[in-house]
Amino acid sequence: MREDRRVKTGLVVEGGGTKIAYTGGVLQCFLEQGIDIPYCVGISAGAMMLLPYVSRQPGRLRLTGVDAASQKGLIGLKPIMEEGSLFALEKTAQFIQEKMPLDYETFFSSPTQLDIGVYDMKTRKTRYYGKEYVDASDDLLIASCSLLLLSKPKQFDGNTVIDAGLTDMIPVSQALKAGCEKVIVVSTKEEGYRRKKAPWWQLMGARLVYHDRQITEDFRNRHIHYEEQWQIIHDLEKEGKALVLRPHQDYGITRYTTDREKLDAWFKLGYAETLERLGEIRAFLDPDRTSDRKEAM
Repeated sequence: MREDRRVKTGLVVEGGGTKIAYTGGVLQCFLEQGIDIPYCVGISAGAMMLLPYVSRQPGRLRLTGVDAASQKGLIGLKPIMEEGSLFALEKTAQFIQEKMPLDYETFFSSPTQLDIGVYDMKTRKTRYYGKEYVDASDDLLIASCSLLLLSKPKQFDGNTVIDAGLTDMIPVSQALKAGCEKVIVVSTKEEGYRRKKAPWWQLMGARLVYHDRQITEDFRNRHIHYEEQWQIIHDLEKEGKALVLRPHQDYGITRYTTDREKLDAWFKLGYAETLERLGEIRAFLDPDRTSDRKEAM
């Protein structure tokens, strides 16, 4: 009977380059504490962290967020020459798969739903693909992480796509479309973070590279979309329908940090801060059970 009273809850994961080590710590705590959320959605590097959550592989979270993110040659001229990307996306995917292959049997048999977003450069809309599109090629994940201007667009499912962060940096609307009535949002940004406007030279670069007015406008308005997405989350928080997990300490981590010690500390912070809020998280997920426990006392 209790299961019938529970509303569908979604886990919404933001991207953020190597800052997603924090997310890895959060999700490791979830797995170890049996926090099972029925729907997940992520974009960019955030989507990479959701795979081991769905496949129940906590060790793969650290491997992705710390080990792979601190490997030599992850960022710079070499991946630009070899992959056409500032980040070595293909090398990273291969590194993770070789060290700890995804448990596909658990991944696909899990009742947990997963959506991964990419930006379709033809329709100029964000498309979301379910976990049935995930395979050993990692094409969907690589496409999801292919940043505007910093990576070559990728071909996926017959479409030319790039990182969905161009429009959907925090895919909370997708979770609501999927039928979620409550969401837990994992952000890699500290409280008070404000995304800056794209500078003129980046906008000019977008015009010259893509020759597409809508893509340039989406880039120009990215900071506006980001604030709109946070406003949706804040409104849900006021209604008791959203809970946000985000760093409460500043370790000086950026999306380009590759220092292993710093990323390891960032991962541990995500774990520790989530553990501290475990009671709050459980109450949010199942308020009826919390009420029953209070009555029993």
